Amino acid sequence: MIYGIGIDLVEIERIQQLYQRQHKLVKRILTEQEELKFNEINNKQRKIEFLAGRFATKEAFSKAVGTGLGQSIAMNEINCYNNELGKPNIDYEGYKVHVSITHTEHYAMSQVIIEET
Repeated sequence: MIYGIGIDLVEIERIQQLYQRQHKLVKRILTEQEELKFNEINNKQRKIEFLAGRFATKEAFSKAVGTGLGQSIAMNEINCYNNELGKPNIDYEGYKVHVSITHTEHYAMSQVIIEET
């Protein structure tokens, strides 16, 4: 049974501008594991796409959970990782989480579906 669905769309340029003004943005958005992956990316544009995609995923996840961000959970507490095939995943105890992330030149979007197990 579906527990919740969330979707988010973010402008990549907006994330790039925020990142240029404050590099602390990475620590506010990413977990330590995600930050390691972020730092392995050599292409500057790809780094921003990764950051924007994770931002959108965490917003979508918080919408699917129904709590929103800030009061009960912070972005850097939601770990989105890729499995051995590259599929994005989020672990959420007692639930199966389906994650999809996509990018265009200007936007990053993510959809999250949480299913009761």
